[in-house]
Amino acid sequence: MAKQFQYDENKLRPGQREAAYKLVEYEFTPKSERKTIEQIADEVGVTRKTIHKWKTHDRNFINYKNHLAAQFADSHLPLVYSKLIESIERGSVRGIETFLKRIGDLDQKSEVTIKSGDEDRSFDERKDELLQRLKEASEGGDA
Repeated sequence: MAKQFQYDENKLRPGQREAAYKLVEYEFTPKSERKTIEQIADEVGVTRKTIHKWKTHDRNFINYKNHLAAQFADSHLPLVYSKLIESIERGSVRGIETFLKRIGDLDQKSEVTIKSGDEDRSFDERKDELLQRLKEASEGGDA
């Protein structure tokens, strides 16, 4: 479920919409390439102090800026999923657990426990067995 940001775009003061976009861009830009807050304030037509006041005290502005940042982050979701799949393909138990939680097959209270009673088996053999058990569980079989 996506987080909802409560803001009223009609209540934004002059310059706040543009400032919010520029501040989100600022946060996602590498430090060596960023404009300063002073430059952003000049471009928007306000003082650096005004920008600071909006960022720290104006709840409507803060929520609007957070909404914009969330939209930008959402645009990277395909990359996040591809990295998750890569980690699963490498045998990452954490990646598998994250994926199962994502599709609802593993709730927050469940744990994945690996007991290595058979020390003669290799990591790859144990991993393959675990993946097979997870596949069977997702297909409705006994794990």
